[in-house]
Amino acid sequence: MDTRSNRPGAPLLAIFFVSGVSALVYQIVWLKHLGFVFGNSVYAAATLIAVYLAGLGFGGYLFAGALRRRHPLLVYAVLEGAIGLLGSLSPHFFQWLDALYVTAYPSIDDSPLILAITRAAMAALFLLPPTILMGGTLPVLVRWVTRERLDGGRAVAALYAVNTFGATAGVALAGFFTIPAIGLLLTLSLAVALNFVLATVSLLLAWRHSGDDDDVIAANGTSVPQCDAAGAAGSPAPARLILLASFLMGLTAIADEVFWSRILVLHLGSSVYSYSLMLFSFLIGLAAGSAAVSTVIERVDLAKLLMRLQVALAVVLAIQIHLFVQFPDILEWFGGVAGVETYEQRLLAFLGSVLLAIVPPTALMGATFPVVVKLYSRLRGESESRGVGTVYFWNTVGSVLGSLGAGFILVRLLGSQNGLFAMAATNLAVALLLLMRSANAKRDWAALATGAAVLGVAFAAAKPDQVILSAGIFVDAKAPILLFREDVTATVTLRRMGNGHLSLELNGVNVAGSAGDLRGTQKLQGHLPLLLHPNPKKVLHIGFGSGGTAYSVSLHPVEQIRIAEISPEVLEVSDRELRSENRGVLEDPRVVTEINDGRNFVLATPEKFDVILSDSIHPRYAGNGSLYTLDYFRLCREKLNPGGVVSMWLPTYSLTTRNYVQIVRAFHDVFPNTTIWYVPNVPNSFTIVIGRMEEGPVPLDRIESRLSPAVRADLESVDIANVYEMASALMLDAAGVEVLVRGIPPHIDDLPAVEYESGRLIDREGSWIRNFATLQRFQTPVPRAFSGAAEPELLGKAWEVRDRRGAEHLRILVRTFIPEALPKQP
Repeated sequence: MDTRSNRPGAPLLAIFFVSGVSALVYQIVWLKHLGFVFGNSVYAAATLIAVYLAGLGFGGYLFAGALRRRHPLLVYAVLEGAIGLLGSLSPHFFQWLDALYVTAYPSIDDSPLILAITRAAMAALFLLPPTILMGGTLPVLVRWVTRERLDGGRAVAALYAVNTFGATAGVALAGFFTIPAIGLLLTLSLAVALNFVLATVSLLLAWRHSGDDDDVIAANGTSVPQCDAAGAAGSPAPARLILLASFLMGLTAIADEVFWSRILVLHLGSSVYSYSLMLFSFLIGLAAGSAAVSTVIERVDLAKLLMRLQVALAVVLAIQIHLFVQFPDILEWFGGVAGVETYEQRLLAFLGSVLLAIVPPTALMGATFPVVVKLYSRLRGESESRGVGTVYFWNTVGSVLGSLGAGFILVRLLGSQNGLFAMAATNLAVALLLLMRSANAKRDWAALATGAAVLGVAFAAAKPDQVILSAGIFVDAKAPILLFREDVTATVTLRRMGNGHLSLELNGVNVAGSAGDLRGTQKLQGHLPLLLHPNPKKVLHIGFGSGGTAYSVSLHPVEQIRIAEISPEVLEVSDRELRSENRGVLEDPRVVTEINDGRNFVLATPEKFDVILSDSIHPRYAGNGSLYTLDYFRLCREKLNPGGVVSMWLPTYSLTTRNYVQIVRAFHDVFPNTTIWYVPNVPNSFTIVIGRMEEGPVPLDRIESRLSPAVRADLESVDIANVYEMASALMLDAAGVEVLVRGIPPHIDDLPAVEYESGRLIDREGSWIRNFATLQRFQTPVPRAFSGAAEPELLGKAWEVRDRRGAEHLRILVRTFIPEALPKQP
């Protein structure tokens, strides 16, 4: 019976589109949640992605040959239902993983290798079951669609394309809409609901086509005609060569994505939207390429097409490398078309620019997968439903190694620019291997030689690291680069700014420096929490930065200073280049460094501390918002000894007022005795939020008694000469904070509002002014804020200075950044 005319076409494509949507929603949400458990370091993130990809590949291989006597649509329905079931249980798995990791951590934290292996094993426990099921969906659907068909390659290309288009939609849905609107848990619930809907619809289709079972079983035992593509018909050597090509294509594709991400983040910034946009563009290129090749795959020489795709990819990459040098101009052009007044307009400009850069090579990548499946299946004399699983497996193995190899080895060894050249050369090597197995290919040898020539000329013409150093943030004659290095965790630069101070940057984001406003905040954060504590002995400092805060802490008679820093490059560069700020504090025998995500360390360490200083990067950047949530502050409280103190660096710029207050509300919910401080020596955009487990006002007498000569001298270097000038840095006491946060919900892990809402903010100076003005409106009257003032009249005078300086700073900001807001002179 010929059932080709009544097989479900559009419904099946719609099902697989929605399956792609749910799969990418799961990926985004699960990796976000697992980041809470294992941390957001580049090592932890790469491990999670590698495990995720491995599950997909193994699932494709397993289900290509399994359950072949069952109706494919019935198997597919079971797969989708099982994915939905595991997805619905995943919040419970997260809690279980959290407890398991915390239990294991104390015995493995001394060995980075064992820690990495343990994280991978624990991630596998959670990720492998659902990802294996996800990987099985493609070969199962291919088995249904390709029964009795001679155009199986076209069917594979169409299914791969529509599923990848669905994945693109999933990135857009979760990355731009549902997570910021309804949070992680409800977004996860949406994916679960989609799986159950897909399972139900697939069951109905299986019931409708239950009479096709005999045809399916017969088709599963039928071989397809062998052909002379890429070598002798049916010879295992050419088939192995195609699998090697699939492996190398997967490796180069993901390695290219790693390099592109490191380059583009310097142009687009480190927001969650930038990473979503890059993934969106990568996937849409893959989908477009697969869709395009579906129209020709059944009527061309597959081996020659595959070879030419690889040559074309190498040429496009060579051109792209030089295109990246002009990327600031491309961004400017798209900005002129889309506008730059709102973040949405800028996002469109970003999207247009990234699509222009990424879609050409990724479309060629997307076209190769169905071609490889079709070619391998013909050489093996088997159906595409079997071939797709094997090809997918080896392609994914290459992807895993490409992700780990590019991120951990090639970036440091070659850099992003030369890494892209190396991947282009690998594509040419694949073309050469294919060409050596072909006959009558004079024209193709010429194409290969042309591709090699183009790549060679592009490499010779490229200046060292030009794709990185051409980024707009580095093209500033007033801020020459003193140090540049691409390392595993980030691109590290040290620049001397126009006013002479140093700025240490990771991926273009300032993390340390010697500017006056930074120095004042670092000194106050290093001294004030320790002066407020009755008797501090153990201090945890999260985020080393320039080391200025750690140096100030070292001036106190503490027994241990534990520093958790996510980037080893920050420690190395600051220790060597910023000794004017840290005075070589890392050589202090009391200092113990921990290369780890700060939140992950707080979660897992069994140690308790008297003081915790949280000095991380701006919360608007991807991955940093989790250090500013109610959940994180609760972890900090659990790791405090009785009478403990926690301080938090909190910027006033590039945060909406609501987001700023949400963070303070989350902190206040855990530490009711919360105060907000601002160093008034120069106009600055930073505040320090301090929470004390001890009740009562700020004890000035305790602070006065603990001001040793070394501490006094350090504070005097930022114009804080005595305890009363220090007191003048207080803006809000606990009562004032309580009024400030009233009616505002706390910032929580499940609804990471700061990364998404403030990530869209483009008015840096305007937000600084609004937040500073808001704090001034809630400023605390002097009498209730302090106790133990030996000379109340000096305190009163210091308070007058505080009010005068605060008003003056606000006027300076308005006059500098929004002069049109000032009253017009008659």
